[in-house]
Amino acid sequence: MRIATAGDPPCDLAPVRSAMRRAAKPYGLPADAEVALVFVPDALMRDLNARFRGIARTTDVLSFGEAIPAGVKGTAAVPVVERRRRQNGGRFDLGEVVISPDQAAKQARRRRRALVDEIAFLAAHGMLHLLGFEDETPAGYREMVRLGHDAARQSSVKR
Repeated sequence: MRIATAGDPPCDLAPVRSAMRRAAKPYGLPADAEVALVFVPDALMRDLNARFRGIARTTDVLSFGEAIPAGVKGTAAVPVVERRRRQNGGRFDLGEVVISPDQAAKQARRRRRALVDEIAFLAAHGMLHLLGFEDETPAGYREMVRLGHDAARQSSVKR
């Protein structure tokens, strides 16, 4: 999987990329899958959250990708993205994971963990959203937190 980055990363991205790959690995993405990891200032994150989610406050991570039907996630989401290759110029374009380093830093301090670990978790969390996982229900939230922490934890062990 190719992970392109944009913006000002606040930490070493090797463990972050690793967490994203680990989060996606069980779901059989094609080798040429592409995703963008974008770092934006807090004010822009607030604007994006208001514009796309109708929530007029900042957040830590947003994901922008194909519209995956409700209840379709993981391996079942891959064919949905695959069908869009022709419109995407032949690319398997999974989407974008957008992170606010400001919010990540606040959360890392509050949770007493390294910034890189928080960014890795948020990137993995965003990747799971691109694969159709949701955190709007208590069960969905618990599943995403568990999967995101598993992916980030495995990445931090390698450092």
